[in-house]
Amino acid sequence: MTTTDEAFDINATSPAHAGEKLNWRVIILASLGGALEFYDFIVYGIFAQYIAAAFFPSADPLISLINAFAVFAVGYVSRPLGGLLLGHIGDRHGRRLSFLLSLFVMTLATLGMALMPSYATLGIAASIAFIALRFIQGACLGGELPNAITYVVEAAPRRAGLAGGVVFFCVNTGVFIATGVSSVLHSYLGPAEMQAYGWRIAFGIGALLGFISYLLRTSLEESAAFKQMRKHVVKIPALDVLRRYPVPVLVGIGVTGVISVLNGIMFGAMAPYLTKVLNYDPREAALVLNISIGLSSLGILAVGYASDFIARRHLHRIGAVLIALFSYPAYQALANHAINLYLLFILIGLVAPFIYATYAVMLTDLFPTDVRLSGVAIAYNVSAGVFSGFAPLVVGSLIAATHDPASPGYFLAASAAIAVVAGLFVKRYSVREGALDTGWRR
Repeated sequence: MTTTDEAFDINATSPAHAGEKLNWRVIILASLGGALEFYDFIVYGIFAQYIAAAFFPSADPLISLINAFAVFAVGYVSRPLGGLLLGHIGDRHGRRLSFLLSLFVMTLATLGMALMPSYATLGIAASIAFIALRFIQGACLGGELPNAITYVVEAAPRRAGLAGGVVFFCVNTGVFIATGVSSVLHSYLGPAEMQAYGWRIAFGIGALLGFISYLLRTSLEESAAFKQMRKHVVKIPALDVLRRYPVPVLVGIGVTGVISVLNGIMFGAMAPYLTKVLNYDPREAALVLNISIGLSSLGILAVGYASDFIARRHLHRIGAVLIALFSYPAYQALANHAINLYLLFILIGLVAPFIYATYAVMLTDLFPTDVRLSGVAIAYNVSAGVFSGFAPLVVGSLIAATHDPASPGYFLAASAAIAVVAGLFVKRYSVREGALDTGWRR
């Protein structure tokens, strides 16, 4: 039997106020898995050529690399399954248990990838085992960030915007750690050494960070919101979400889609696009991307703070509209070398936080406590699987089909337009409509 929103949700919390203090230790510990997620995302892409040679050898290096990226996509395919499983655990047995389980298993999978013997040693068994580890890793990631979002919102309900901003600020640190590890390894190791063991060091560092994060996270307590409804849990949360909240799930996917596309493009497709398609200098391309991500990280904190006092859906809409209007012109300017690269990516870093800092709490607003984690996990992972996982493929296909190097701008603009439309329904389908304009959740 399901609970009623009024009885067991945390709708009656008083309005936001600047005097409430965040428990920074809790928020940061909850964010560590997300940082590891982005670390893994970047590391796999950076070292894909070495992974390809180690586990998917082919006479044609391009075929080998395609196989490696296909395995990368396997991690996205497994995310929805992991989100369902870990969401079920989190909604029935507690956020803390789901949190610890996802990070521990994900860390073991990452360590296994670092230690797995290559194709030359085990043959096809090595390739299959590596794919299986990537599948498990992706499944755990499918529950990790939704769990972090849900946990911090429930841990700091009156300052959910700032708490969510801290989560994504920490998540972005995973990008900088990955690029830093790559720079150090490439500085001290030659190509042969990188192929033999260098890429394994990067995955080993990820596993080490995971174990440290797990040990620190064991000190977290269960969220107060879950404690309130512990005896009134839903039997099968995912089915309950799909039966009671099908439209909010679609709204959540729409709101999140532009983020998934931005992640896929900025972290997966942009660097090779700038260097291989548009012939920008690789060092300059890497620098402007890091500047944009760093600026965006600071902006996420600022917009997250503001979103506790200004309706989040309005801030989200500002970013989505700007992206919808200017994505294709920005790509045209890039393709024609008609704009200063630093200026363009600074602008991107200023606009992106309006989306990054708001969408997560908007997702949690769509579902009550008893099925919140499952609802967030379904919407987030479907969006990531559809939009982010296929972003590099879509970008390459658009360029090949249209012969227009600026055509990826259409993909980004379309996802932003969908986000604008979906955002119009957030207030209607929020489970806390009374708090939307005057309370702590917007």
